[in-house]
Amino acid sequence: MKTQLAFFIQLNNYREKLEGVELDIGNPGVGGTPYLFLLTIKSINQLTKKNYAMLLTDAHFTDLRLGADIGYATDLEQAIKYCETNGIENLVINANVADRVSREVFDTQVTISLWAHNTLNAKRQKVAAETASIKHVVCVSKSQYENMVDTPCYHKCTYINNIIPKAFYENAALSDYSEEKVVYIGSLMPQKGAHNLIEIWRLVEKECPHAQLFIFGGANVWNINAELGSSGVADLYYDRILKKHLRKIHRPENIHFMGARGWDFIDSFISTFRLGIVNPSYYMRDETFCLSAIEMAAHGLPIISRQRHDGLATTVIQDKTGYLEKGNRAIAKRIISIISDLELSRDMGTAGRIHASNFINENIVGKWCEILEDRIVTETKRKGAFISSDAIWLKHDFLLKIAYLIETGKAFDLLLGRLKRK
Repeated sequence: MKTQLAFFIQLNNYREKLEGVELDIGNPGVGGTPYLFLLTIKSINQLTKKNYAMLLTDAHFTDLRLGADIGYATDLEQAIKYCETNGIENLVINANVADRVSREVFDTQVTISLWAHNTLNAKRQKVAAETASIKHVVCVSKSQYENMVDTPCYHKCTYINNIIPKAFYENAALSDYSEEKVVYIGSLMPQKGAHNLIEIWRLVEKECPHAQLFIFGGANVWNINAELGSSGVADLYYDRILKKHLRKIHRPENIHFMGARGWDFIDSFISTFRLGIVNPSYYMRDETFCLSAIEMAAHGLPIISRQRHDGLATTVIQDKTGYLEKGNRAIAKRIISIISDLELSRDMGTAGRIHASNFINENIVGKWCEILEDRIVTETKRKGAFISSDAIWLKHDFLLKIAYLIETGKAFDLLLGRLKRK
């Protein structure tokens, strides 16, 4: 069968971690976006039992276990030309690319879908709304889609919830909840809130002095060339923030930094844990889905995070599979309640595993075919807000980033580096 759909993503920085990896085991320790691009391609071809989807990328793989054709393209312009040359009518790209190329690049008969793994800023919303070749903006969760209601591109929006492999779900080592242990999974960067969690842990350890916190993640998940601080897991600047918060902890020996590890290691390691925590940061539009929440729920863990009305509204059912709370004290109270109550942990974890089954790949990826065959009903075109709520919240998040750059001294180092280059 002729390929109907190409996915373009640059993977050269992740090539070594992806070679020879079985995607059905779970994320091997790369970012959620590259992993989901690959898993989706593989899942579509498994579902259709045809060579329906292919990968376009800048990496030369020798053993990428994808079950799909792979074409070479260094950038979006080359990816579009590849599709034009080979008669591929549909191309999916990371929405982050939309405002990084000239508008002329989108002058094509190829139908382009922006896959919005991150919240679209105002400029990307405008590009999506005004570019004729961009037919779809595919959100990664229902809640992300609902948040885009006042954007100028909403008439092009739909959603396909992110996925986990069926084999990952069926083979997940279920927790027996026997130990007062908590796991955090996420990149070690300010937007993911590991430092906020340590701040919250100060309140937790007062009530649960024997509880253990295991932090999985590292700066090199997203930046393979990151210069790490003395902790060996965070970059030089974020390392300073983590240490600042750790100095206020009474029992630092109860907090363990595990680094960026794949699910082949995490799976059995957390089989006695009572709780999973994801992104308790104050960044309002960083999480569009939060794959880690569903991955941990698949292992029978209840999930706690901060209430931001973001993608976690899809992945966590409040008071049933976990808790989303606004303030640090409220989050700490919920953590304490689950650590202290084995039965509560078990009940919420069981509900969470049932919820996670809704995101198994074979139940979802068929929607990609529906989109390409125009069987998805989208909204009629209408004028969006002067400034969408997503764009406003991204401004809020930008201010948090500026504050971080100033606090860590990174802003000064960046300025100094720029002056030296001149």
